[in-house]
Amino acid sequence: MYFILGANGHVGSVLARLLLGQHQPVTVVLHQPGQAARWQQQGAQVAVVDVHDVPALHQVFRPGGRLFLLNPPAAPATDTATEERRTLAAILAAIQGAGLNRIVAESTYGAQPGERAGDLSVLYEMEQALAAQSVPVSI
Repeated sequence: MYFILGANGHVGSVLARLLLGQHQPVTVVLHQPGQAARWQQQGAQVAVVDVHDVPALHQVFRPGGRLFLLNPPAAPATDTATEERRTLAAILAAIQGAGLNRIVAESTYGAQPGERAGDLSVLYEMEQALAAQSVPVSI
């Protein structure tokens, strides 16, 4: 099973459609049910879950398989770095013991540590946290 976070985005949607076109089992993880029917019509399984709900997200990943991870961007009107760190922490907690055998994460070339680096520091932290996992990771 392939689990796709960010399936309605530019990269995640292409990846999900590509895998479905190859008749691979895909579960798209959505935070709103509005696009669920469209994905089901294309052959995907759909999990509508708040990524901050660690137990629910863990259950989605529990069958094991491969995860495409894109840390969702926070709403611009919020403290984006704080919100994105909170989201990342929830996702990282949910993958623990879920039986995943590979994680592919989308990051950015400029990911770096530092204060006031916005999502660049959050993505750097994501890369470091994923590198420490026992599951093989590609970034």
